[in-house]
Amino acid sequence: MNHRILGLTVRNFRTLTETKLPLGPLTVMVGPNAAGKSNVLHALEFLGDVARHGIEPALDERGGFDVLAFRGGPKPVARIAIGIEGIWSAYASAESPDRYELRVLQRRLPEPRERKRVLFRQEWFIQHPWEGPPTSVALMSDQLTVNSRLEGDRADDPIDIERMASGLHQHMPLPRNSPSAHSMGEISRHLEQIRVFDPDVRAAREPSPISDDGRHLENDASNLADFLKTLRDVRDKEKDGRRGIWEALLDDVRTVIPQIQDIHLVDVPGKAGYISVELEETSLRGRTRLQDASFGTVRLLCLLAIFHDPNPPLLTCIEEIDHGIHPHALELLAGRLREASRRAQFLVTTHSPAFVDELKPEEFVVCERGPDGASIIPALTTDEVRERIEASEGMPIGELWFANTLGGGL
Repeated sequence: MNHRILGLTVRNFRTLTETKLPLGPLTVMVGPNAAGKSNVLHALEFLGDVARHGIEPALDERGGFDVLAFRGGPKPVARIAIGIEGIWSAYASAESPDRYELRVLQRRLPEPRERKRVLFRQEWFIQHPWEGPPTSVALMSDQLTVNSRLEGDRADDPIDIERMASGLHQHMPLPRNSPSAHSMGEISRHLEQIRVFDPDVRAAREPSPISDDGRHLENDASNLADFLKTLRDVRDKEKDGRRGIWEALLDDVRTVIPQIQDIHLVDVPGKAGYISVELEETSLRGRTRLQDASFGTVRLLCLLAIFHDPNPPLLTCIEEIDHGIHPHALELLAGRLREASRRAQFLVTTHSPAFVDELKPEEFVVCERGPDGASIIPALTTDEVRERIEASEGMPIGELWFANTLGGGL
């Protein structure tokens, strides 16, 4: 099954007071600084942390409810809500998607403890594990309720659970073969894979230990050398054992950085089990250590590495994808990103008109910030974007955006 997220709904999470964002294979957000683009990524990252660690640890990691809740308006908000719709169960579709929503509410206790506040969780799973009507699982306060016609979901009475327990993170006391419980697990596994990729160039330059974890590039790219070794060692059975992924990666690097002729992965003297990256450059004797390479070279290598990942997470978020990258390299990056989006979803932000020029209207999202401090995302529908492109007689999207014809300007 092709699991994917079709849309994100956020209420009162930082500046996202009423955001409903469709998500395709590739979604690129543009707009001025502080428009709320990063908050969209962080809302998804928050759900991922709930799935991995639970609601309260995810809140504590970010400073608590008061830090995450929208701080505009005449009085503090008492509810944060994040919901997604997508395809996870057997009979879900784009027309009848599965849905998940998490609400975290903060309430004051009655007298004499009215100054003390307590958090409550409300959680809903609506799923399609069979051809009939959808099933639902609701976690309200300290009870779990199942609404389903399926025998395997049978739970005649509400089930007692902890007040802040999450169906994403904890095993729920449902029958072992419950179809709804299985669908809940599929959503959780999807959200656990969400990553916000933000390469730390200084960390990426350093040698890294060789380990089984090298199959996945860390969110900060601190294991870049180990991950490159993984890509180099993948052999294509249909092409006589050739290292097709590695050869394609090298071709891309040579295209955007012509001075680089080859990439070498070498053992680190005096550090058993560590590997480092060295670059072979035209007209230079010896090799250049990655520690001595430019910021843009290292970051470009990190990005190309994830675009060539044969087993990517189901959703990768990248902030400011153009940061440190020469404009002439952005066309290739956009192409590789679109190819990678055939295997997994990508949600990225950019400030580069040159990168936006490579996009399709359905991949492009304008973000703005209203006078009340709330984000407006999307500021235009896809149909409105198409209409303005047609009115301009086919000008590239990036040029229209830079001219503020599509909004999202200063």
